[in-house]
Amino acid sequence: MMFKLAVELAMLMNVVAASSEIDEISLARLRGECVQEIKRLNGNFRFEDAVEWQS
Repeated sequence: MMFKLAVELAMLMNVVAASSEIDEISLARLRGECVQEIKRLNGNFRFEDAVEWQS
């Protein structure tokens, strides 16, 4: 099951990367913010959380 999830996540990341232009500094900053948010939510992150966060 983890392998299937990893494949799906890799596909999603490639689609997003192909359709957006993000510099390395912004990507590193986003990663740090995501780590903090996932810690705060104890790993329970939903798509709706991302939509709200980006608004």
